[in-house]
Amino acid sequence: MRVAIPLTGTRGDVQPAVALGLELRRRGHDVLLGAPPNLVDFAARTGLSAVSCGPDVQQLYSSDEGQQALAAGSSFRLMQLVGKQMADYAERMNREVIDVCADADIIVATMLTEDRVASVAEAMRVPMVSLHGFPCRKNSAYPFPGALPPAWRPPGVVNQATWLLAENLRRVVFMRYLNQLRKELGLPRSTASPAAVLDRKGVPEVQIYDPALVPGLAEEWGERRPLVGFLPLERTAREALGELAADHGEVIAWIAEGEPPVYFGFGSMPIRDTHAVLALVEQVCEELGIRGLVSAGWSDLGDAQTSARVKVVGPVAHDIVFPVCAAAVHHGGIGTTFESLRAGLPTLVCSVSFDQPMWGAQVERLGVGAHLGFRKLDRARLAAGVRKLLEQGTIQRAKALAGELHSHSDATTRTADIVEAAAG
Repeated sequence: MRVAIPLTGTRGDVQPAVALGLELRRRGHDVLLGAPPNLVDFAARTGLSAVSCGPDVQQLYSSDEGQQALAAGSSFRLMQLVGKQMADYAERMNREVIDVCADADIIVATMLTEDRVASVAEAMRVPMVSLHGFPCRKNSAYPFPGALPPAWRPPGVVNQATWLLAENLRRVVFMRYLNQLRKELGLPRSTASPAAVLDRKGVPEVQIYDPALVPGLAEEWGERRPLVGFLPLERTAREALGELAADHGEVIAWIAEGEPPVYFGFGSMPIRDTHAVLALVEQVCEELGIRGLVSAGWSDLGDAQTSARVKVVGPVAHDIVFPVCAAAVHHGGIGTTFESLRAGLPTLVCSVSFDQPMWGAQVERLGVGAHLGFRKLDRARLAAGVRKLLEQGTIQRAKALAGELHSHSDATTRTADIVEAAAG
């Protein structure tokens, strides 16, 4: 079976699809993955066939305009920027998706590519499956991410209204480009939203996050939107990417020298003054008498001088480091959130935008951590959040939740089963 997986977005959007692609390849299927140009090598190093598809969103986020929007914590401003980038790239994106899907027996899309894939699959007369990394369909349990303050708990009718508004906005914004694609494919014009199109065709929409994180959603949605759990990369794939266990010897040795540290991960945060944030972490660690492991990611902290309580490192393999930490502080992307909670770590989400505030709110509601908007980060709020993580009740609830997350460790194989079943 030939499987096409056209993608766009950041590593967080691409990595789960790579995990699925590797499982499908293990089963003997031919897999072609389309990835943004900055992530083609990332996918290829795991052993998958990969070609360029979509714009470099990470480059947009790293620009001055993108960093200002991230720092403001405005999903609306980010959507404007991404929408403009996609508009400028629309014709090329149409062609790239068509090329990735050529000769496929089934197409696996994500929320970011399902609108184009629906038309391509219709023209090719092949089935499709869509992967959703957060709730992105109408429901009464949760509002559209970013539509309401994350701490609010409105009635179901209000939640549903936010989804109707969001789906119609998406339909209007992208209708022009989708109908351009449909014309190229020889299909009639359409005014339907992607949600309506996939619903009419009965396309499986696999929710690649854990039902334990969103109580009530699985019961409302039923079998067409199964909540299978997150799709993590296996250790062999991580090692192919250079995340070798042997490279973490110094970090693990430092952790073993004292009490388990609190992990602070700034890899995707909009830090415009990295040294000021590091000083904030040092102050909090000194105030609370704890140790801190700071993963700077892309931030320029190579020359930072720190106290004995704090160690600064580059990117680390979460599955190696998290199990020997006491708690985690990060931006709240679903991949990192899953890894910290799976390791049983109480988690403080310092959210920026998109689905991150939602996951922060869920962490707080489940009693396994706390939530703080990144733009509100200061010494007092960070110290209060970390104190919450170190409370015995929070620790116990985080460990209990980790057991539930481990019980869904078959998420990748279940998703591959769904793809095979959809292909018939």
